[in-house]
Amino acid sequence: MLINLSPETETRLTDIARSDGLSVGQDVEEAIDERLLRRKQFAEFQAAIAERLASFEAGEIYDGEEVMARLMADLPSRGIAPSTPSP
Repeated sequence: MLINLSPETETRLTDIARSDGLSVGQDVEEAIDERLLRRKQFAEFQAAIAERLASFEAGEIYDGEEVMARLMADLPSRGIAPSTPSP
């Protein structure tokens, strides 16, 4: 595949790839993989919100702190390090 890029964009891609120790092709593949992962995670998030809204509309109400604790506990399984909230 041939992609026409401006010289500025080509320079940016090359600089970014080099700083990560990758070829431009490897860097582009990595960027695509990350974008697809973000799309998947967003779709999962949307599904979870829709499920929670349906539960709420059905009269199932959960304690906010309990829900947040469960969400925070689930972060490591998604490869996300939980942060400590500021006081």
